[in-house]
Amino acid sequence: MAACVLAFASAETAGKASALSPPKALSTAKPRTSQLLSGFDPLVHELRDGRLVSPLEGGRRAELTLEPGLQKHVASVLRRYEVPYGAVAAISPSDGRLLAYVSHSSANPGAGDLVRDPTPPAASVFKVVTAAALVDAQVKPGADVCYSGGFRRLHSRDLDDDRSRDRACANLTEALGGSINTVFAKLADRHLDAPTLGRYAQAFGFGHALPFDVPTRPSPTEVPAARLEFARTAAGFWHNHMSPLHGAMLAATVANDGVMARPTMVERVLSADGKVLRTHKPTDFRSVIGRGTARSVGKMMRRTVTHGTARSAFYDPKGRPFLPGISVAGKTGSLSADRPYRAYSWWVGFAPADKPEIAVAALVVNTPKWRIKGSYLARETLRYHLVQRKAELAKEKRRREREAAKAAELAKAAELAKAAELAKAAELAKTAQAPAAPAAQ
Repeated sequence: MAACVLAFASAETAGKASALSPPKALSTAKPRTSQLLSGFDPLVHELRDGRLVSPLEGGRRAELTLEPGLQKHVASVLRRYEVPYGAVAAISPSDGRLLAYVSHSSANPGAGDLVRDPTPPAASVFKVVTAAALVDAQVKPGADVCYSGGFRRLHSRDLDDDRSRDRACANLTEALGGSINTVFAKLADRHLDAPTLGRYAQAFGFGHALPFDVPTRPSPTEVPAARLEFARTAAGFWHNHMSPLHGAMLAATVANDGVMARPTMVERVLSADGKVLRTHKPTDFRSVIGRGTARSVGKMMRRTVTHGTARSAFYDPKGRPFLPGISVAGKTGSLSADRPYRAYSWWVGFAPADKPEIAVAALVVNTPKWRIKGSYLARETLRYHLVQRKAELAKEKRRREREAAKAAELAKAAELAKAAELAKAAELAKTAQAPAAPAAQ
């Protein structure tokens, strides 16, 4: 099965490569935010009493939804591997609370907020959008399509059946898990058109600014009508771009039965004197796809981890899972650009797949000297949140229970000692009040 799509050698690709240079800092213009959040910067915060807090104008402060331990762990992974450009956005699918928001660049420490940068190509992550459109077009996830070619390039001949060349077959589920470009290209060519796929892309948030606590830039999108370029787009060859924040929202939408929650990092806003000025109330941004479609796509995404392009990141060479007992749904994406060379490595998904608690988008942009892949970074994010963090919480709970039991024991001992002291005092008082014995005659 083909790995995630790589940049294809064509004049069209070469023309776009310069526009897909390394992630750059967002505009330095002052963001238009609500008055309460004026001065908020998602990358600036400090730990206070076990919670991350960001300063706001006028002495106000924002208490954040971020998990301090997860935030620290992800940042440490990016630093340890000296990732040239990398970002992680982790979100609670049901209520939109950001659990991690990490931006890092060893190549350019002043790169800015890469979590909101929409310039990276969406690559094969866009197959999730195409898969949803195909499911709604009544394409059966288990129906085989025979194919050839398409690993690095797609040609017009790849869209037509040819028994002399089509010696491999795969269904939609296998094609999503293995990121098989030609299968997606053929299915889109047969069952979709540019306006339809364009509507699905827009529903998933491409082409317009997404809601957040600070302004976001639209994820650039294009769905060409020309047959070959349309098929290439459906398979994830350029044309669409997205930020890691957008990628996390896309995964969270599938995890949340097709509903995209409004993302936020701010749990509460407090005044300078500690008065609560605003508390976050979860709200839905929009319904993107139907529940049945979302669950069908989510089920297909599991194959990416169990048998597909991300298996090596989630299972060791002996087949043992790094997240034992936890099912994971995901999608990888890879594209490379020249002048300068940049290799974009994505993983978006959620876990546990049957009862999602966290959705993640992890992006690593490598230079010719590779560091890690997005799938490894995503695995570490999920592993900490679902395994290590819970073990730490359980350990902390046991410590508190031991301390509480010890305190209760000391309190009981003190109570018994006090009772004994009171009893002794009462006995002494009784003896002192007793009448003296008569003198002997």
